[in-house]
Amino acid sequence: MTACKRLQDLRSAGWKFVLFGLIAPNVFALFGILVAHGYSMFLGHPFEIGSYAIIAVLCGSASYIAVPAIQRLAIPEASPTLGLAASLGLTFSYNVTMGIPLYILIATVITTAMPVRLC
Repeated sequence: MTACKRLQDLRSAGWKFVLFGLIAPNVFALFGILVAHGYSMFLGHPFEIGSYAIIAVLCGSASYIAVPAIQRLAIPEASPTLGLAASLGLTFSYNVTMGIPLYILIATVITTAMPVRLC
């Protein structure tokens, strides 16, 4: 709730910052799905689609708890509200509403296009 109240702080950061907050999770999630599928192929054991979705969410999410605390210590002159607004207000909201269904779709496409051969 605190982060959502601070979403107006994203206006001061600019549209490029907001765009990064929406594109970066998809890039990192795709990387996570590809690495997980490569590992699945290496093992010769197919993973469930839900496993890919969890890995994608973990890769695509910001560190919602650790980053604001560490940021205050490491970079005291940085805006603490901007990091909170971006990670919790923007990226977390995106992952929960649109990211997870998208990651499931991507995982389904990848596992269908490159099926795992059982050993």
